[in-house]
Amino acid sequence: MPAPSSRGQRRKPIRSLGSGTAAKPTPALAYTQPARPVEPRDYSRDYADVRRDLRMIALVSSLLLVGMVVISFVL
Repeated sequence: MPAPSSRGQRRKPIRSLGSGTAAKPTPALAYTQPARPVEPRDYSRDYADVRRDLRMIALVSSLLLVGMVVISFVL
């Protein structure tokens, strides 16, 4: 007689371990306050060069825009 295939076999239902009452779900990890407050890092010194470069770009681009408008009226 051939061995029964796995498709023909049924799985046994899993029985609960308690006395029929549903187990309470465990809460997720509780949020705890850090021991000391975390202050945001001051990046003003790190990006001082970037700020200066952006100001220079804004100044040059505005001067070029004003120059193009003036030239458009002259020509």
